[in-house]
Amino acid sequence: MHKALCLLLLVLSLHVMAYGQTPYILNGDAVQRTCNCYILTPDAGFKSGTVWNKNKINLLQSFDYVFDVNLGCRTTGADGIGFILQTKGTNLGASGQGIGFKGIAPSLGVIIDTYQNLDENDPAYDHLAIQVNGITDHSSPENLTGTIEVLPNTSNIKDCKWHIFRIKWDAARQLLEVSVDGQLRLSATKDLVNDVFGADPMVYWGFAGSTGGEINEQQFCAALRPQLRFDHQQLFCEGTPVVFGDDSQSFGTITHWFWDFDDGTTYTQAQPPPHLFPPGQYDVKLVIEDNSGCISDTLQQRVAVDTYPIADFTADLLCVGRTIQLRDASAVTTGTVQKWQWELGNGATATTQHPQTVYDRPDNYTVNLTVTTPGGCSNSASKILPAYPIPEVSAQGNNVCLGLPVNFTANNLTPQVSIRDWLWRLDDTTTSGIQNPTHTYPNGGTYHTRLYAISEDGCASDSAYADISIIDLKLDAGPDTLVAVLQPLQLQSVSNGATQFQWEPATGLSDSHIANPVAILQKDQQFRLTVMSPEGCIQKDSLLVRVYKGPAFYVPTAFSPNGDGTNDFFRAIAAGIPKLDYFRVWNRWGQELFYTTSLTRSWDGTYQGIPQPIDTYIWVISGKDYTGRQHVQKGTLTLIR
Repeated sequence: MHKALCLLLLVLSLHVMAYGQTPYILNGDAVQRTCNCYILTPDAGFKSGTVWNKNKINLLQSFDYVFDVNLGCRTTGADGIGFILQTKGTNLGASGQGIGFKGIAPSLGVIIDTYQNLDENDPAYDHLAIQVNGITDHSSPENLTGTIEVLPNTSNIKDCKWHIFRIKWDAARQLLEVSVDGQLRLSATKDLVNDVFGADPMVYWGFAGSTGGEINEQQFCAALRPQLRFDHQQLFCEGTPVVFGDDSQSFGTITHWFWDFDDGTTYTQAQPPPHLFPPGQYDVKLVIEDNSGCISDTLQQRVAVDTYPIADFTADLLCVGRTIQLRDASAVTTGTVQKWQWELGNGATATTQHPQTVYDRPDNYTVNLTVTTPGGCSNSASKILPAYPIPEVSAQGNNVCLGLPVNFTANNLTPQVSIRDWLWRLDDTTTSGIQNPTHTYPNGGTYHTRLYAISEDGCASDSAYADISIIDLKLDAGPDTLVAVLQPLQLQSVSNGATQFQWEPATGLSDSHIANPVAILQKDQQFRLTVMSPEGCIQKDSLLVRVYKGPAFYVPTAFSPNGDGTNDFFRAIAAGIPKLDYFRVWNRWGQELFYTTSLTRSWDGTYQGIPQPIDTYIWVISGKDYTGRQHVQKGTLTLIR
């Protein structure tokens, strides 16, 4: 490390010497910014600058020059820069729309024009052109190639960014090629020596730039770009050396390399030997120096070296025909698992971390998982997993009358598969874990019962269902009632599905075997009704018919509305009077407190929700009996609390 530090200090000292011994001559507003970089124009109006290499080059020999150019940050700025070959000297240049090229002849200029001058037939976009003899009008014969966008589909190159500007001359083929950011943009075949420079092959080369009313800081650098040749497909695994190479670009010749592998080791040649890293992450750095003594910026490349993963997985119980979830359980000490490759043993493959699949027959299946880290480190795990058959079951249950038990039956349709557990859900919150349960339902209706079974291997069957009916005739013989002596009374029983009826006793009935006979009675009678459904379900109910002499109203003389459930309401009993005209109650001051025309309504001892005091109240009731005769009665009532 001490040796590497000494080398770096030596390189820096050479850099300082080279900075003051530039091979370029600067004119106008041009200034040197760093060892290999120059500002052609400041961010000001009507400025110009040229930078000429003091050494001529021979056009009978090929060259391949790589530069970095920056056209500024003002998107509306101007005017542009140009790479120029000329024979006139090293003190040339001009401001404004000529970009420092205008008027220089003989010459060749590769022009990056960033302002539209209509008098020179400029397009609206920032453009590239190859011109000769100081003529910048694009419609002139001196425009060898026409114009093109500097970058494809980019109208404005004034983006504050550095772009690679490459000029390549093939002397044998007399071919000039211009590339920007690695893309060939223009080419021209021309005998430059004879057609442009009058048979003189020795020319000066350099850059010129200018501004006018619109402004921009415009720069170029003699390219000095460190670049790793780095195969991202190689393995980055513990114990495997990593191979690096140098693909740096430089205007001049690269003379020194400084590699720092971020693990305490360095190297000072273009091609370092394969390097063995311990597992971890490393920032590999490369700095280069060219023959002019200029030192590049530092290139940094992140390298992650992984350990080999330990592949593992778990799986649900394999039941034939069921969707099975497999779960990756792999681990890695350094790095992460990035890729999963499953071979599921049934012909299917998967690349997700936790795949699902279905096995269609009982068998032993070999499942293989290969996991890979981002560095390409792989490991595999294989397991043999048995797939078990699932049982098939059926469910049965009988329809019964309400109150009787239902006998359920579960059948194993796959006797070769042993059943470990049975589970019934009987559709009324009741469950059972026996094969053939019995259950009595508290209410009638249809119940959708469900059954499934679990085999000895742990595989659950599909559900089987049995719909059973609990027959409830919902018999109601009718409410207790009262009637006048010999007044015909239509009995009103209600039932659901009953087809046979038996009233007992049959005394006074028009027919004791129908649902709704007519009764004519002379005394109180308790009737019992028995009904039967076609399924043989029997239900019973009764009603009491009280017989009064009448027709007449029977009204109590007192009541106690205190909420104790006894005698809380004041009501009238209408014997033989089916229709009520009114029933009214007043207090002693003649204020009406209660009114109804209904035989079923009663007074609760309140008025407008306010309990009335203990006192004597007056009532009147009126109605018509079943013969149409009017009956009116009145009296007093005592309210007790």
